[in-house]
Amino acid sequence: MAPGRLDGVRHPVTLVAQDPRLARRRAEQVLDAPCDPTTRSIALRMLGAARRELGDPAAGERLLRQSAAVAARAGDAEHAAHARASRLGVLALRGSGGLAAAALARLSADTGSARAMVATHHGVAAAQQGRFTAAIAGFDAALALLDGDADGHLLPGVLSNRGLALMYAGRLEESAADLAGALRRAGEGGQDSLRGVALQNLGCLAVRTGDLARAISCFSAAERLVPPQRLLSLHLDHADALVAAGMHREAARLLGGLSAAAAGGDRPVADAVTAGLLQAKVRLARGDTGGARGLARRLRRGFPADSLWAELARLLEWSAHHSAVPLQRSGPPRLVRPTGARGRRAAEHRATADARTEPAGPPSRADRASRRGPGDDPPPAWAETGCAATAETATALAHCVHSAPVASPSATLPGADETAALRALARGDHRAARGQLLHRPGRLRPARHLELLVHARAHRREVAAAGARRALREGDAAAALEWVEFAAAPTAPPGPCRNRAWLDLLDRCRTAHLRAGVDPAARRELSAIADGLGVAQWHAECMTADEGADTGWDLPAGAALAEHLAGRAFVRYIRVHGADAAITVVDGRTRVHPLPPAAAVEDAAAKLAYAARARVLAGERRRGAGDGVAPAAELVERLLVAPLAEAVGDRPLVVVPAPSAQALPWGLLPRMRGREVSVVPSGRAWLARRGARRRGGDPAPPRTLLVAGEAPDGAAGEIRCLESVYPQAAVLRGPQVRVAEVLRGLERADTAHLAAHGSASAQNPMLAGVLLADGPLFAYDVERLSRVPRVTVLSSCWVGGSVPAASGAPLGMAASLLAMGAEVVVAGVLPVSDHGIAAAMPAFHAALRAGAPPARAVADHLAEAGFICYGAG
Repeated sequence: MAPGRLDGVRHPVTLVAQDPRLARRRAEQVLDAPCDPTTRSIALRMLGAARRELGDPAAGERLLRQSAAVAARAGDAEHAAHARASRLGVLALRGSGGLAAAALARLSADTGSARAMVATHHGVAAAQQGRFTAAIAGFDAALALLDGDADGHLLPGVLSNRGLALMYAGRLEESAADLAGALRRAGEGGQDSLRGVALQNLGCLAVRTGDLARAISCFSAAERLVPPQRLLSLHLDHADALVAAGMHREAARLLGGLSAAAAGGDRPVADAVTAGLLQAKVRLARGDTGGARGLARRLRRGFPADSLWAELARLLEWSAHHSAVPLQRSGPPRLVRPTGARGRRAAEHRATADARTEPAGPPSRADRASRRGPGDDPPPAWAETGCAATAETATALAHCVHSAPVASPSATLPGADETAALRALARGDHRAARGQLLHRPGRLRPARHLELLVHARAHRREVAAAGARRALREGDAAAALEWVEFAAAPTAPPGPCRNRAWLDLLDRCRTAHLRAGVDPAARRELSAIADGLGVAQWHAECMTADEGADTGWDLPAGAALAEHLAGRAFVRYIRVHGADAAITVVDGRTRVHPLPPAAAVEDAAAKLAYAARARVLAGERRRGAGDGVAPAAELVERLLVAPLAEAVGDRPLVVVPAPSAQALPWGLLPRMRGREVSVVPSGRAWLARRGARRRGGDPAPPRTLLVAGEAPDGAAGEIRCLESVYPQAAVLRGPQVRVAEVLRGLERADTAHLAAHGSASAQNPMLAGVLLADGPLFAYDVERLSRVPRVTVLSSCWVGGSVPAASGAPLGMAASLLAMGAEVVVAGVLPVSDHGIAAAMPAFHAALRAGAPPARAVADHLAEAGFICYGAG
């Protein structure tokens, strides 16, 4: 036997923990040459453990069985016991192992040096079944049996397992201590694989404590260290972090290829359970309560009553039962072909009938109880603590479940302030509930990315939704408005992202986008990068230490709006717990107006968008009575405008649109033609932008930036016409106009006009952008600006429309500019026709220069072309 061939083989656990691939090669080298039985048994054991870590547990168990047999035949009881204990570890990952596991444990326990391993594997088996109290007891027993010097190589693994069990048991401080110890000791021993496992578990702990940036950082570091067998578990933990962040669309994308693999017979039980629980949460987030409940029930029935897995599954069943209404959809309205005359009349009949009836509130608890089947379990213990005493608060708690990580049920409860607010709402005390929340934004490390900010504070939004729904039921329009405005409190990033890896990824996306039209490989690369951009925003550099400032709201929302509307009417379309309504503030009076169900509005808005876009793309040949735009616009108006027409009259409007209407061409509705309409993300956002305008700015002459992309052909001509309106403007045009140059120009400008091809993405709204020489200037790029123009005009197809996040907040190019501080953004939600816009844009800017309010100038010159005035117009 060659010298050095046995190096490390006498300590197979250590070598496998350091590098399972190296351990496999070393063991195979030993087995290829003649060797004594003890050496052969050790090599087989090491090869079996390595094969298990490298993703072949069946082969691993077979080799471990051979290892025990070789040692037993040679009369080597100690190494036979070690091989049996290692095989017990493979069975433990399946949750038990039945009689075989019991026999292995009995045979191994007779050898002192194997007892710690047996106790550890008992803990692992209990953890796989969700019995974490028993698991901790097993790991405690293992720690007591370890010989400090002889068993030092086992200590990091035991500590890592115990730390994870403590986390699931809700003992987070003890968990942190164990996992830090495991990471340190694995590093000192050069056990890279175990170091990766400890990092993975630290990431899980960070998810439970709300530090998602640290969690993602830990998972990324762990991915470079853990063996292939553990990658699926790591990716499931990553999906859990996305669920906790409210990024259910991204989590669903990640889970898509994992669930089937996790359910494989050779996978650890906990992987299959975690995948199932996460799938149920994603279904809840999408409003699929039936599917979530059925999946949770199947999971619950597979485990004993004292299992955490059974308890979490029961919690999901309860949540599905009380989520009687679908949650906010995250995504754009559907684009459908207009129906025929018969279909339109049927839709109008249904919508009219719906509009005559006040939206029904959530069913009472008695009604819900009457629908429960005899096999349903009672609600979780914490659901009866006063937080779920009414339909509204029970629904809020149920909605909190899907945005909580897979952890102890106590981690699913909202924080102390939110819980106190729910109890106050259950008593009907809106003042006390608001006292808990409205002037205390909550301890949160603000992110430097808009997409992360709009997902934050999910539990607070659910409390606000419960308050709004109760206020609607009580007929208190002012309280309902206050709650929905709180849920949509405007938040801007505290500064631009400086993370080099993120910025490089964005540039790669830009380059791939530029090449995707002609290069299939670039299209695939673009798809992969786009899928990962949302997750890649979680990095520690972009989590500030600031915990957020006081809102500074001196007046209730209704009173503040009434003071500043100055003859305008404010309209906020809302959907809370299945109730669809509009809240208006007109002449100091706040009222609620019932609306038809959201599905009818969404269908009508989609048909209008389809007809209007088809008309633009077809050109003048389709314009007229037969293009379908007029009847589609009339139907949308009947659903969205007619129910509140008497209250608003012919006043100029400030509108917070419904999620399904965030890309609605308002100027095409009959009552909106010629009317000033300002579209805003919230009433408070409008007040903030108006306040910025009143405070004024630099007394120096306003600076104007004009940008013409290389295409379309009309862009250069459009900018030439605007040069006569703004003779002092800075002008960028042609093939040399690059993203970095335009971003620098935007930071210096007071007014900016960009004419170029536009693009929008329903799946990734922050990838909406305008096409320049080196690729698109994305909505993501707007976050990088330290200052944005006061007024920005985007003369590009599509880029005005927004896509609602799960929170309801708009995401997209125009929304990003507003969030970063723009007073006004003018952008289109339809394709832009060179012919139709050539004369309109100079006239619009001339009106602005003459002092016309932006909303007035849009109504007079651009609204018919699908342009909208966003912000304080």
